[in-house]
Amino acid sequence: MPFFSENTTDRPIGHPLVDWFIKNRRILPWRTNPSIYNRLVSEFMLQQTQVATVVPYFKRWIEQFPSIEALAGASEEQVLKAWEGLGYYSRVRNLHKTAKKIVAQQTNSINSKHFIFPKTPKEWKQLPGIGDYTAHALASIAQNQCIAAIDGNVIRVLCRIHAIQRPFESKNQAAKYVKNIAHSHIPPDESVNYNEAIMELGALICKPQKPSCNRCPIGSHCRSFQEKLDCSQIPKFKKNTYIKKIIRRIFIRNEQSIILKHTHTNRLHNIFELPLCEDISGKIPNQKINEKILYREIAKINRSIAHERITEIILEPKHLPKDFESLPKDNPELMLLPIYELPNITLSGPHRKWLDKQLFACP
Repeated sequence: MPFFSENTTDRPIGHPLVDWFIKNRRILPWRTNPSIYNRLVSEFMLQQTQVATVVPYFKRWIEQFPSIEALAGASEEQVLKAWEGLGYYSRVRNLHKTAKKIVAQQTNSINSKHFIFPKTPKEWKQLPGIGDYTAHALASIAQNQCIAAIDGNVIRVLCRIHAIQRPFESKNQAAKYVKNIAHSHIPPDESVNYNEAIMELGALICKPQKPSCNRCPIGSHCRSFQEKLDCSQIPKFKKNTYIKKIIRRIFIRNEQSIILKHTHTNRLHNIFELPLCEDISGKIPNQKINEKILYREIAKINRSIAHERITEIILEPKHLPKDFESLPKDNPELMLLPIYELPNITLSGPHRKWLDKQLFACP
């Protein structure tokens, strides 16, 4: 039986993959109503976030911003609040900027219900926050162009189909390597379904760990399966994991007011979070020496961002300073807020989850 090599495609997988997809695809809101705007929103949300998490956010988003005009006309505070909990807030800022640019470029936007969107990956990439994958996904899936969209699922499926075992430095390097292979598999008449199908296969069958090879519709085409290779080791990436420890303070008085940091960095601009150690330490003399005496550890929040493994340690003062109200005065990023305002502001996702549990959980 002839097998695929890394650079040949003598056994096309396109049509059997599409047949499987049509019968087994998940019902997702951006597929049910596949407008270009809906696809644009879903692609931004799906960056770094799983489908199950995105679905409820997407539904609420479309209710609040049903069109690209509605999104372009919204304030930054509105879009940040609607996005709260999805994290990676640069995504929503870029989505907002993209909507504004598309609307601003219309020649007859006042009375026109049909907006002119970019038509090629090159044109899509001129907009904020849109890179190679998103540009190709929008051009192919939303606009029916015969172009391969290559995400992590596609890389994994193709590397296993072709038994590509060389290590990659990054996902971008892997995407460039499989680009021509990906294009060669697209059935000319099924580009939309094919691109969704291969990503769906990676999400449901050809998973990173414990792939369901016996259920795979293209298992007979897969070199890794036929040669009994360890698919969990394909593709290979050189991993660099960074461990980060962050110390934060929490100051709450009588469950009525709280001190929060209103950040202005590019990553978290206009987002509230618990203050860092250094944000408030100047008000407490000899803090480092007496930290264990002055504070008690009340929580650890563990999370991951890309290759970072982050532990946030939350410290609470054993006794609130007498000048509680003056603590934020020397730092313009610190704000004293009433507890009842918390639902109305945009909080860092992990901090929202933890504070809601501490302050609003039913007894």
